Amino acid sequence: MHTSIFTATLPKTLIYGCFVALSVIPAFAATWNPDPSLGNPDQHRRLYEIARHYCEVNFDPDANLVGNSSPNPPNKKHHGTGASAAYAYGLLLTGDPADDALAQKILRRVVTCQDTKPDSPTYGAFNWSVEDKPQDLNSAAFVGLTLVGILDIDRQRPCLDPDLRSQVENAVRLAVQEVMRRNINQGYTNIALISVALASAGEKFLAVPGAGAWAQAKLDALNALADDGEFAEYLSPTYTGVAISGAYAARKFAFSPAFAASADTTINHLWKQVAAAYHAPTFQLGGPYCRAYGDNMLQYTSDLKYWLYLGLGGNYPLSETDTAHDWGKLSLFGLATTPISPRPEFKQPPIPWRQWTAVGSPGGNADADNTLVRHFSQYKDGNFTLGTVTTQDEWKQKRNLVAFWRNEGSSPDGANVGFCQDESNEAIQEGDPGFPGEKVHFYSQQVKDAALVALVAPKDVPLKSVSTLVFDEGAVMDGKAGSSPFVIKDGSITTYLYPVSNASVQFGTQLNTYPMPNGQDFFKVRPVSYRISRVTRPWSLADVAGTSHVLAYLIVFRPSDKPAPVVSDIVLKPDGTGASAKVDGTDLSISF
Repeated sequence: MHTSIFTATLPKTLIYGCFVALSVIPAFAATWNPDPSLGNPDQHRRLYEIARHYCEVNFDPDANLVGNSSPNPPNKKHHGTGASAAYAYGLLLTGDPADDALAQKILRRVVTCQDTKPDSPTYGAFNWSVEDKPQDLNSAAFVGLTLVGILDIDRQRPCLDPDLRSQVENAVRLAVQEVMRRNINQGYTNIALISVALASAGEKFLAVPGAGAWAQAKLDALNALADDGEFAEYLSPTYTGVAISGAYAARKFAFSPAFAASADTTINHLWKQVAAAYHAPTFQLGGPYCRAYGDNMLQYTSDLKYWLYLGLGGNYPLSETDTAHDWGKLSLFGLATTPISPRPEFKQPPIPWRQWTAVGSPGGNADADNTLVRHFSQYKDGNFTLGTVTTQDEWKQKRNLVAFWRNEGSSPDGANVGFCQDESNEAIQEGDPGFPGEKVHFYSQQVKDAALVALVAPKDVPLKSVSTLVFDEGAVMDGKAGSSPFVIKDGSITTYLYPVSNASVQFGTQLNTYPMPNGQDFFKVRPVSYRISRVTRPWSLADVAGTSHVLAYLIVFRPSDKPAPVVSDIVLKPDGTGASAKVDGTDLSISF
């Protein structure tokens, strides 16, 4: 499905004013007026109103909690602990007595959802929903940091009953102790940063023993790991926003000038990487992504797009029709109180071609390999961008090849976003539920708008699965089964797909609707009406090369009004050591 963007021929002030005007947000009993020192008060207020509207719609007055229906399993009601804590924070911002009273009712429920048993493995963590039990240790950092914001309000304007204040302080203290005990690996960037912010606040507000030293050491280790490259958990449209939120919270709750300076270093580094990857014509973050929950930020609630809204001075469209979920919408209360003016990084000209690295293994394992180096390539040419990772496993949320382009004049609003992503990892989950995608590896070499790719299964093979390239609904498949190249036309860009194989290969196509079978979209947040086109090749047709099974392809993107590429010398080495091809006289090769 295409995503509409208002025509670029209109003045930007009119374009973005239209998006605001189209959103229907009700009047509230109390309003929140941003502190003038925040800058851009209308934009900050706008984010607050989006979050509050979401809470008003989803609030359950019988439970005094924010709740929604989960798609998995369908229609089961969940009352979110983190969402409810965030709503309480938003209510307390107004200073209205009625809002204060409701916030306290909510908080009395939230604090009961923490594991307070010292001998429990989840001691200090929270239920993600009231109906469940504490399981995910990340909840201590997320919910704990929201409760810190509430303590901050209470210290500036006492608004909590004494007994509730004591309960919230104790909940924060236990959450701080949990994140310190867990000692998350700094490669898990988003959780590491919100844990750092929580520990910093624990030092500043509650003098939790060792919290300040832990926060400083963890933040220094994280900054050293990134150095001048990318954080281990790189370019995630969802989790980069969480990471920025954690960095700003660490700065807000800094307990010393040295710690504040370290937080500033983190903030500036994150904005630098986001601005370098941002593709303004499509409003997307260029790939590849360490983790992804959706294809297109205009269609789902990625945390990052709201930071972009402020960092770009409001020049980012915010739609009330995107797919909403708690962890995106409810973060806006904190974002609304964060002092962000237009960032200077976005005033730099786009970088047409860049290659850079990330060091460290993402994820929550304290023993993760922080010597792992991943290499990335990213190309921008006007309305088109393509990014790839050189080597990566096929864990379910990773996006190892990501392309976006802008199509003009193909909708009433004047423009659409086209895309192509390799989602073979999620196809593995669809075809072979439970098969570890980490057993399959992705290899590529990108030269501008062309990429040579191989998916390699050294031992176990997901024989019921397919290799999958996902396109938007507007893509038209022009190739026939067994043809080479397989041609996919989509507005301004035509994609040429060549099999790299020692045998005859057939590509197939599918048009899918949400939800997709066997949980493929469990980690993908898409509107119910969302439709995508898929180009697939089954693992049952994989080449046996050496001791491995290989699915390899060459993909080239070209403007639709330009000639097709000149491609030759496509070879898959029989010994399983690599593949090669030539595009317009340029050699591409990969080794695996």
